[in-house]
Amino acid sequence: MRIQWPVMLMMVVAAGCARVSAAEEAKGDAAAKPAAFDPGQPTFPDPPRVATTAQELAAMKAAPDAQARRDAAVRAGDILVDNPPPLPEGYGSWVFYYACPDDGSTLQKITLTEHKCPTCGKVYTDDRTNAAYRCLMHADIENASVTLGWAYAWTGDERYAAGVRRILIKLADDYHTYPARLDRWGHTGMFAPLGGRRYVQSLDEAVGVIRLARGYDLTRGSKVWSDADRKHVEQDFFRATADSLTRFTQTSNHQTWFNGGMIAVGATLGDAKLIDRVMTMHDGVLDQIATNVGPDGLWNEGTVAYHNYALQALLATVDITRNLGMHLQDHPTVKRTITGPLSAAYPNGQYPAINDSDPADTGVFAWAFEWGWKTYHDPVLAQAVARGNADRLHAMLGMDAKVEWPPALKSEALTGVGLAILRRGSGAGAACTFLDYGPHGGGHGHYDKLNLMLYADGREWLLDPGRLTYSHKEYKSWVKQTAAHNTVTLGGETQKEDAGKLLWMTENKQWSACATRSTGAYPGATLTRYLALGDGILVDVFDVKAGDKTQIDLLAHAVADRVEPVGAGPAPVAKPITPGDHDGYQHLTEASARTFTRNSTWEFVAGQRRLVTWLLYEPGEQLINCMGIGYNTSQKTPTLIRRRNAKETRFVCVYDLSGDGSVVRGVKAREVNGNIRVEVAIPKGLRIVTFGPEGLVAQ
Repeated sequence: MRIQWPVMLMMVVAAGCARVSAAEEAKGDAAAKPAAFDPGQPTFPDPPRVATTAQELAAMKAAPDAQARRDAAVRAGDILVDNPPPLPEGYGSWVFYYACPDDGSTLQKITLTEHKCPTCGKVYTDDRTNAAYRCLMHADIENASVTLGWAYAWTGDERYAAGVRRILIKLADDYHTYPARLDRWGHTGMFAPLGGRRYVQSLDEAVGVIRLARGYDLTRGSKVWSDADRKHVEQDFFRATADSLTRFTQTSNHQTWFNGGMIAVGATLGDAKLIDRVMTMHDGVLDQIATNVGPDGLWNEGTVAYHNYALQALLATVDITRNLGMHLQDHPTVKRTITGPLSAAYPNGQYPAINDSDPADTGVFAWAFEWGWKTYHDPVLAQAVARGNADRLHAMLGMDAKVEWPPALKSEALTGVGLAILRRGSGAGAACTFLDYGPHGGGHGHYDKLNLMLYADGREWLLDPGRLTYSHKEYKSWVKQTAAHNTVTLGGETQKEDAGKLLWMTENKQWSACATRSTGAYPGATLTRYLALGDGILVDVFDVKAGDKTQIDLLAHAVADRVEPVGAGPAPVAKPITPGDHDGYQHLTEASARTFTRNSTWEFVAGQRRLVTWLLYEPGEQLINCMGIGYNTSQKTPTLIRRRNAKETRFVCVYDLSGDGSVVRGVKAREVNGNIRVEVAIPKGLRIVTFGPEGLVAQ
């Protein structure tokens, strides 16, 4: 299966620092060349060899579904022949600038120089907005080239090839007129290592040149191309683009696309030297596989969205090099990048939106699972492709195969991205927690060390809001801030970038448990969080040693309708309060505070379901209930803040995961010989968990 590229470029903010120029890089290539895996040397058959091969194309035309695929290709190609996409006059800016700065809404084109916000009605005519719209125009012609290329491959109709030629000749004519180097902040030349020429991000040039190489590859045998045309396009567009992409390297997902783009150019031009350089250089294909993918198979920026994004580039690279007789697909890490996402999901297949991610589930990797099944024939990937469909599974594995979806997963630590995942139960009774303790995640990381996410009773309860969108001002003022997450703030301030550590993880008949620690989130402070997940119960203990007396807040944000106190006796009267005015607190609204003199019980209410929360009393503690922001700016999330002023403190909380509050009847906690003992009363007695420095302590 070939990767189906989206209509819109997924153009993203940079997440790493550029290193050195291409000339300086070349000096260190030999020393940096990884020797652990040899993907083989390329050979260059006659085209096509980028989008497909002659053998693959012949097999597609002989397949039972050939007529349907041919008809679909013709329909899509005819639309573009009848209505050729307009060719942009000039470079394209950042796609996220094509948005209203006030409300983040994507603009709508009136003319090439007038663009309207559909929410507030304001019309924008400035140069930045016009250049951002050209970004969409460049993306459109890239996608058109692929569509037209496949229509030609299926039919041999020269009209489609002429459409590809029209696009590429324009780009070859114009490439030298684009900025020598320009980024989205206005930096130029050597001061714009993340910038590009045709776009203000080299990332977008890399994504686009793969598409354009595919369109050219599928049509360059057509008689509409003269030898002079081919030379012009190959040297003045493809070679020039590769020269731009090799000028700087970096460690983020951008470089994965740079590498893929340069591999596509190398395959197009038959340039073995370029392909070898990209494979073996520092931050090249083999180096990135070794350093950017952890033992869990996940991309080191710690977000499913960017794992998916980097994986598209990696598998495009694998496909192109495989067409050249290489065998990068045999690298064991490549397979792990496809199976890894299976371990990072809740029991219902939903992913927590960690760091700069979006709400998603395992379905976003359907394309990769199918690619992996056809490449490796692994039964695990067959299950992922079938997603519970017995007929489809039997077609892949035979009639004796049993549906095993969703996969039965145990508690585990994904050490590459730093996630401690506790799991308990199955089916409707499955519960799962994610505790984010690991690396920050580069430019796509959030300041949220020891952030907790919770799934129980068939749904997510405690959420990470993800990234919203880069067009929203709340991206920086809310989702990046500690106060938007289920962890601790000190002094009302956002944490510093830090990589915490997993102290231990263990499992017995009653509990799945772990402990994590951060010592760098706040200078001089130590944060330690202990979790124990049992049947219908989550015990959460958060120790804070702040050094100096300060405000200590523990926040919990839920996907729910409201949060409110419950239990015997009247609750203290709520008093209006402003939780804070900066570092994310300014987005907490409808806030009121209560001061209890006893343990309290609260519940997050979502329709008929409840997440009941038992809190152990601490003198002077304020309990603040308010509203935060969820997965979009219109979604409100009930938030509970436990606020104390101390040098050090211990928050003890027990969640009843039954959905109706029927499991937990009471909670006590005390320290015994330096260990933390929590007793949970249940209808049939006591459940006891004791956290020690190296694991759970036997009762």
